[in-house]
Amino acid sequence: MIASRWTRVAGPALVTALLTAGLAGEPDPGGNTVTCSYAFGGLVSLSCGDPAIEARIRANALTPEEAKAIDCPPVLWDDDQSAAEILEAQDPAFADDQSTYPLRAPDPAVAARVNRAWDRIERWLAAHASATLRQLKLGADPEDLARWEATHSRRLPDDLYASYLRHDGTEDGSGAGFQLPPSYDLLGLFDIDDRNDSNCRSLVMWGDREGADPEHGKWHGSLLAIGSDGYSRDLFVEPRTGRVGEASWQEKLAYDGPMGWPSHVAMLEALAGALESGQPLRRWYPVVVAGCALRWAEHPVPLRPGCAGGPRPSPSP
Repeated sequence: MIASRWTRVAGPALVTALLTAGLAGEPDPGGNTVTCSYAFGGLVSLSCGDPAIEARIRANALTPEEAKAIDCPPVLWDDDQSAAEILEAQDPAFADDQSTYPLRAPDPAVAARVNRAWDRIERWLAAHASATLRQLKLGADPEDLARWEATHSRRLPDDLYASYLRHDGTEDGSGAGFQLPPSYDLLGLFDIDDRNDSNCRSLVMWGDREGADPEHGKWHGSLLAIGSDGYSRDLFVEPRTGRVGEASWQEKLAYDGPMGWPSHVAMLEALAGALESGQPLRRWYPVVVAGCALRWAEHPVPLRPGCAGGPRPSPSP
């Protein structure tokens, strides 16, 4: 359950502005403060103790058609009689598991670069941060990748596709799991939809039409989350260009920030180089903390002895 403050005002323009901002500021001095509680569990429940304000929030939310246009799922209100049926139809448990999808292979040259980068990363982890090496998941099933692309009617960039074939995320982000700088847990294929739903929610529910822009907005449903800090920041790939950027709650997307890269494979290659040289990846040095886990810090730290070991994950065919 999340509580937000809403200001009771006469002018609809101010209400819309507060909705768009997610109510990040102080209430209007001339108005009364109202607390709205909302909970998400597939269906959205909203309670403000004021039917008029609740109606304004609902009216300002993106319509299902507007949500679809930005590749985001719609808001399904808990008192909408048709919402439960829509939610059930979207449940993967109700999908036809008998369907088959054509498999594809990423561009061989791109896949070779991705695999060479992962070889270097794994080799360093085996020598210096064995706990993190063991937390890397094996590659995604090619059938799962084919199913994701077919059911989403979208094609993953070849370098990201090849990377999923090598490692489908990390097992334990909060412990020794693999992290991208500064503290992004490596996500897997099926995390894309979870992070997209979460980031889309604020756009759709608060009717943030200007924020739904993959170039200059706050999020867009086409973006592919590849890392998350578990709170409010995501590392993502923009699928049209393959660029890597950063997203943060209620902030504009950043392609030119510390973790902005021209491509996913360029990021992996730079990461491998930082590990091998001990030099910073942009502003963060690779360090090995207690438990033989790789982490990133603003200052270099001598490597810990006794953290070598395996087993090294086997690459997917």
